[in-house]
Amino acid sequence: MREYTVAIARFREAPRLINKLMASETRFRLTAYVFCFAAYYERHGPHGGVTYTQLLELCAQREELSPRLLKTTLTLLKLAGFIKTLRHPSDRRSKSYHPTPRMVDFVKSWMPHAVNALDAVQPDMCRAQMLAEDPDFIRRFAAAAGHEHATGIPLIDRMPEFTCFFGKREGAIPVVLAVMLSDINGTPLPSRAQIAKRFGLSKTQVSNMIAEGSRLGFFATDETGAPRATTYLRDSYGRFISIELAFYARHMRPA
Repeated sequence: MREYTVAIARFREAPRLINKLMASETRFRLTAYVFCFAAYYERHGPHGGVTYTQLLELCAQREELSPRLLKTTLTLLKLAGFIKTLRHPSDRRSKSYHPTPRMVDFVKSWMPHAVNALDAVQPDMCRAQMLAEDPDFIRRFAAAAGHEHATGIPLIDRMPEFTCFFGKREGAIPVVLAVMLSDINGTPLPSRAQIAKRFGLSKTQVSNMIAEGSRLGFFATDETGAPRATTYLRDSYGRFISIELAFYARHMRPA
């Protein structure tokens, strides 16, 4: 779990605009939806890509995103150079969103963290080798994951008490990662200013997340106000990581 947590934390150290996408699990999840559904519809749809209506219907069905937040996130994705829009060939009023090479590179930079963690527990699957040698590995995974996102129970719904904080509060993920790394390594927690600088947050955001996490029982604070992991956080975080890796394992398969 340590190596996977280190990898996730490093991955979330990104330019400020991209970090804005990743600081909120809701926005980050929508980014994954765009990539996965575009891959799915490239395989199973007539024109590929994913439309605003398709995204809105999915988010409304799960009560995940308001139309306003969906539009804001799509704007951020365009500003980051992650998506492009294409008009429908027979209806110029209709457009769809498609991942750009930059988004594909972004996903590629994340995939080794997952396959390396899975190879540690399932070495016979050789997923790192598949990632390196199979040019269709990422899109095959994305298409399968997109189908499950559309039809299955989202990961975030499997642990509502944990993910209502970890997954739905902007800045909570980086703070949890920092606290868990300190706990796993047995090292002092970086200052709030250091955490904020590392993950592109404000010091106020970090303080607010520490206060909220403490109220929910995920952190215990010492006399200086520095947080440390509780047993509740350790158990919840470990279970969440196991669910996440199980999802990846199910869809990172040979052709």
